[in-house]
Amino acid sequence: MTDDTPSTDEQTDEPTTADWPAADESLRPLADRLAERVVRLDGTDPAADLDDLAPLEDTLADARIVGLGEATHGTREFFQLKHRLIRFLVGRLDYRLVAMEANFAETLAIDEYVVHGRGDPRGALDGIRFWTWDTEEVLALIEWLRAFNEGRPVEDRVRFYGIDAQFTGASAEALRKFFAERDPALLDEHGEGLEVLVEERIDVDWESIDGDDDDGATGETNERLERAERTVDAMRTWFDDRDLTDDAVALHRQHVRALAGALAHKRGAHENDMRAAIDERDRAMAETLAWALAHFSHDRAAVWAHDKHLQRTTRETRFGTAPSLGSRLADRYGDDYYAVGFDFADGEFQAIGPSEGGDDRELRPCSLGPPPEDAATRLFATVDDSVWFLDFEAATADERLADYFDAERPVRSLGAIYDPDDEHGRLHDSYRLPGAFDALVFVGETSRARPIARE
Repeated sequence: MTDDTPSTDEQTDEPTTADWPAADESLRPLADRLAERVVRLDGTDPAADLDDLAPLEDTLADARIVGLGEATHGTREFFQLKHRLIRFLVGRLDYRLVAMEANFAETLAIDEYVVHGRGDPRGALDGIRFWTWDTEEVLALIEWLRAFNEGRPVEDRVRFYGIDAQFTGASAEALRKFFAERDPALLDEHGEGLEVLVEERIDVDWESIDGDDDDGATGETNERLERAERTVDAMRTWFDDRDLTDDAVALHRQHVRALAGALAHKRGAHENDMRAAIDERDRAMAETLAWALAHFSHDRAAVWAHDKHLQRTTRETRFGTAPSLGSRLADRYGDDYYAVGFDFADGEFQAIGPSEGGDDRELRPCSLGPPPEDAATRLFATVDDSVWFLDFEAATADERLADYFDAERPVRSLGAIYDPDDEHGRLHDSYRLPGAFDALVFVGETSRARPIARE
């Protein structure tokens, strides 16, 4: 059993944490059995040969949607491995849609570049307003998708869509231009509501939300929110009677649906009902993915998002239980949805955490200490510290492994915010892993994702 009690450094006499990761010999018999069932990967280099992924071809052959998770939003190796897996899904299994946990309208410039080669991919990444994806690793994926699409018939090119619904500005601006041409009268009637949406004047101060009281939005903010909701309702009604074979109509109708999802998400937050806010956001992501699959007649998609969103089960949060994106995909697509979680033993990642002086927060490298005593991470680290893929159906064919994984066990899990003193313990999540994920990718040692250098 690994000893996690503080030890003393002989030279400095300063207390330090006992070495981690280290093999937990009490788990060795299970680890040896698990080692026989993992698919070992030849590293994380996204440009490397894909022959090591060949054993996954049969595993993923019948999947329609593969969810590619991540235990943090800032791990280089996770992003590189997802790049490799997307190369595999696109090149070997004919996937033609990549969907990302990023806002719908803001990612259209990425799709334009990936499909047609128009625009600047660095600028397009900067425009999605998510520091999480503004990295060298995601840029490399976008450049690969463009190279893959070059010279192919348009209908055989990979599309790239954001499915999230947190911002309103870009969709509202697109709709303002659309209605200026198609129905100026509607624009005249609802111009103020669109202006609220364009200027993001109902944005949420997430720092101030704790979900512990019933304080709602201020009267002024609520008035703007209601005006925006009336505007979206009017636009939705307008599209009800329109010809959806008109590509511009179909696209801008989706802009309205994205706005509706963002407003429902913000409504929950402004009413301090974070369970509802989480629910509505994941609902919007599921609906946008379904739209993209139907709109382009692509029957297979790779979805890039956090483990918390992609788990097949409902999300257990400190605000209550809410359906996840993955639980909705599992309900809708059944076994055609294949969810891949991620875990790691040690190393760095980037997140928003306390600044060096401790008075502010900044994007910075972070790391975690040893996981809880009952964490599955300890078993995974005992297998070895390499990179491997585990299909839980294959693993649980072993009775002893099935018994082990039948219990809820913590794994590494945190989002954009890192707080080493967080009272809610948002550094690990507990799952009955075979129920929450179909597979898991383990990385022994990680490093920080590399932000794109900008002037």
